[in-house]
Amino acid sequence: HFCEPFFRGVMTSYEPARGQTLCICSGYRPAAGFKIQDVSVTVLAAAKKALVDSSEGILSEDGFATMKTSVSQPASSFTLDSVKALPAPPQVLDFGLTLEIVQAQCEQFFMRSFVNLNKFDGVRALHTQLSMMEFLEGYFEHRKDARLSPFPFSKSNVPGYGARNVANMLGFMGAMAGNKISASIQGGLCTGQRSDVDSASDRVFLRFNRIPNGVTYRQVEAIAEKAKTDLGFQYFASTVNFQSKGQSQVGLAVSRSLDELHSPEGRSRCLTMPPGAPPPIDDPVHIASMYDSVFFNNYGRHNPRISATVTDFCWDWTGCDARFSPICVTCSIQGRLFFQISAAAPAWDVVKEHFRPLGQAVESSVRPFLNTGASK
Repeated sequence: HFCEPFFRGVMTSYEPARGQTLCICSGYRPAAGFKIQDVSVTVLAAAKKALVDSSEGILSEDGFATMKTSVSQPASSFTLDSVKALPAPPQVLDFGLTLEIVQAQCEQFFMRSFVNLNKFDGVRALHTQLSMMEFLEGYFEHRKDARLSPFPFSKSNVPGYGARNVANMLGFMGAMAGNKISASIQGGLCTGQRSDVDSASDRVFLRFNRIPNGVTYRQVEAIAEKAKTDLGFQYFASTVNFQSKGQSQVGLAVSRSLDELHSPEGRSRCLTMPPGAPPPIDDPVHIASMYDSVFFNNYGRHNPRISATVTDFCWDWTGCDARFSPICVTCSIQGRLFFQISAAAPAWDVVKEHFRPLGQAVESSVRPFLNTGASK
């Protein structure tokens, strides 16, 4: 039963809900003539139905909520980070996926999705935001073709979890047990700079949302490879999406390099933990399991049929403490790369020079948005 917490998550109390809730944010600069203020409750209801109908059975009317929130902020301070700092709406604890449009008295606006990882995955949440934008533009432009873009990764991975994958899992867990990480994690032995990081240490959270033109996915991966080497880690732990039979889940692939994950067959060979809900991110066993890995989350390429410009993107798994493995998240939207890294401050100090080619970073606050309290 030792491996059970890695892939069986059951929301039994408020804390598991907190540690298994992912927040995805994206920003939009609409085309001329589009006003988010014109989106009414009736329009949102129509959008919800369209998104459910186009989801291949993944979304349902009773498991998915949409809403719009207005804030009183001047345009100069209305940013993704100000939106991310808002308290989560109460519906988050009642629905598997909650999509919230946040508007101020300006043209730009943001979408914020809260994902119960027992039910859905973050890539589906991002796709749902982009589909919402497709629907809204089509609605107000009276487009004849009202079809929404299909989920781009439905057939990107080879289904199945066989003997090879079980062997991967046993080896992965055996390595963890052999290093006695789980017994030592509460005493300060941890990811990154293992000797000087504990749960009270600072964790940096940096977003690169203005990556220079010409920087490619492979260059971003090469930077992550250098960071892994300099931190002395052996592995990448990467999510693998599976969308089938009305479920949207991820498994975990463990690889020595990111090159191994460039094909469906490669991801299948490296699949280690089967598709299912992850444990809470602040679970000591989860922290311990990642002790020798960089968590690299590739959200892929998204090309929605929209006139608006996607200006920003953010991935935030609430509850992450300093001891968790460094987390890298990257995606491409409308051909524009976004990247972020979250890591213990000592680990970031070791690798930060590698990330200079990605341009100026935005330093984000980390706020437990399901709780009250100040940013930390």
